[in-house]
Amino acid sequence: MAASGEGHQSGGGLERRKFIRVNSRLTAIFKNMKTGKVRRALTKDVSGLGLCLVTEEILEPGTLLGVEIKLPDRESRITFTAEVVWSRPVAASRRSYENPTAETGIRFLGIDPKDQKLLRAYATINAPPGST
Repeated sequence: MAASGEGHQSGGGLERRKFIRVNSRLTAIFKNMKTGKVRRALTKDVSGLGLCLVTEEILEPGTLLGVEIKLPDRESRITFTAEVVWSRPVAASRRSYENPTAETGIRFLGIDPKDQKLLRAYATINAPPGST
């Protein structure tokens, strides 16, 4: 998904994003709060409201996660709680044995406002020219 500050077609209507969403590969560690399982993932994209994780399994919408990510220019990690909004299999043609099998969209629930501001700034700075 490309960076977007403008709307795009989604299902039956035009979707308006409040924040820029930028493609970005960051390492994430997440804990399923229900099962206690800890997993590693990569982000697919990042915005000021949430992000997309590339995961090894499909996660149930509504699942609460404890998440840690590290921005390239920061020593400390950003930690937050999030809720799974959607999770779907990755198309077989885009998958290999080394790649995870699902994409999972999560939205921030409990995040320090300063960290959320950092993520918004990260997305804005890394957005392609003309997308803001």
